[in-house]
Amino acid sequence: MENATKAMLIAGAILIMMVLIAFALILFDSTSEPAGAALDTSKGIENSSNSASQAAVSEVLGLNQWIK
Repeated sequence: MENATKAMLIAGAILIMMVLIAFALILFDSTSEPAGAALDTSKGIENSSNSASQAAVSEVLGLNQWIK
């Protein structure tokens, strides 16, 4: 009878570990989507920044013509 009790405890521990691993995988998978969205946002900000910089440079070059 003692062996059966130990076997049940081991089986229960294995089941609990499987549930915890499944929960960790679900949690890890759900965090990858916001990270991808943040990467897309940062790329959009970078593109906007580059176009604003180019516009500022062209305006300064245009003003340079007035100075001469």
